[in-house]
Amino acid sequence: MKAISNSPTGPWIKQKDVIPFRIKPGTYYSITASPGHIIKYNGEFLQFFSSTTRKDDNPCVQRSLGIARTKDLDGTWSVDPEPMLPIEEQIENTSVYYEKSIKTWFLFTNHIGIDNGVEFTDAVWVYWSRDLNKWRSEDKAIVLDGRNCNWSEKCIGLPSVVKINNRLAVFYDAPGGNSTSHMRRNIGLAWLDLPLKIPHKTE
Repeated sequence: MKAISNSPTGPWIKQKDVIPFRIKPGTYYSITASPGHIIKYNGEFLQFFSSTTRKDDNPCVQRSLGIARTKDLDGTWSVDPEPMLPIEEQIENTSVYYEKSIKTWFLFTNHIGIDNGVEFTDAVWVYWSRDLNKWRSEDKAIVLDGRNCNWSEKCIGLPSVVKINNRLAVFYDAPGGNSTSHMRRNIGLAWLDLPLKIPHKTE
């Protein structure tokens, strides 16, 4: 759905007659299609949205990200027929940052883990690419999880990034401790030094 405002602080007015796109049976966004970061790129707007579907042989839903496109924000969007990353990645939510010094896009997202049948956001991941239309599952790294967060040991999600001077602020939500609750979460803040660099792969 969509709303407009003359200011980021609102008030926001729903445009009930504008429906960008909906879920579609038989696709990677057959169960949900949740809004994500929008970038203007090569004359069109790209939206990196969250998607879910289900395989017959998998008890849990499969999550990934898709790209929807439009040249008119008051019109409909066309959705790419394939997800930008495999549904086995189990990721959702997006925040995109462009590092001019190396001409590379960085997409921050959260990973969904499973523990004894319970699904929860267990880490913030980042993918990188020089082309917003082409992403590889191999080009990724863990930004934040229970190993480097000092107050939430198991559950971390919903990243959003903002440049502040010479650092990149990473906002995220988490319930704290060993909790995996989807409710009663706090907002956390982590920092990355700029300019961003492509991480070195480790064994």
